[in-house]
Amino acid sequence: MAPITIDEEAKRSANLRVLQRSDSSIIDIVGSATHVVLYEFDGVSQQWVKRNVEGSLFVAKRTASPRFKIVVMNRNSKDNLEIPLASTFQMQVREPYLIFRLEQGKESNGQKISGIWFHDGKEREAISEILQRVVKSLSHADEETKKHAGRIAQTTEVSQSVPKKGTPVNKSEAAASLIAALRIGSSSESTSEQEQQVSTPKQQPQEATAPVQNMVLDKKSLQLSLMSLLQDERFLDLIHAQYLKVAQTRAKANQDGSPKK
Repeated sequence: MAPITIDEEAKRSANLRVLQRSDSSIIDIVGSATHVVLYEFDGVSQQWVKRNVEGSLFVAKRTASPRFKIVVMNRNSKDNLEIPLASTFQMQVREPYLIFRLEQGKESNGQKISGIWFHDGKEREAISEILQRVVKSLSHADEETKKHAGRIAQTTEVSQSVPKKGTPVNKSEAAASLIAALRIGSSSESTSEQEQQVSTPKQQPQEATAPVQNMVLDKKSLQLSLMSLLQDERFLDLIHAQYLKVAQTRAKANQDGSPKK
């Protein structure tokens, strides 16, 4: 009679369904061991004490936090062992155990040293390598999260200087801001005087505002400002003066660069 072979993929799928019954957030099994036993180190007797937990071990991947955890399907009771994995998870292999620390509140200074005994030493080594990769990936994810938070903080600081959509924009300030940002050619005394006429309305009290040249307009505010300023003769005079200056400069440059007869 031919020996019965078990499809490993079918076995894995069956184990995944069992895990999902108790935790619907589990989406994959990244590693497993056939049989393990949980031990705890007794600091008083300085010996390893066997706990009432033994069975198959799984390293499960989840859609929620924690993204990974160790699950031991306990054959001795309905209470399975679940160990959440984080970037701070510490472990080491000391035959025949995979040793790690478990958070236990105020007991034993908040931590207990635990060890998982593996029936198969090769499975212990394989699980150790898998856990190292998981912890490394979690550390990288934490670093990226911190960088992203820093970029958001910088963006927030910049956005505070940009007028919000719908915020009224002072027409004279917008004119001076646009001229300062889009200035064509070099500045002159006449241009500065015209800018001052536009940026300082007559008989209007000065307000404690940020310097005009530091004003930053968003796209909508720029559109509204241009539509409004096109009706302002002083603004058109200023733009026209700049245009004439550029035209004259180009004409002079063409004359200087033309071949002499």
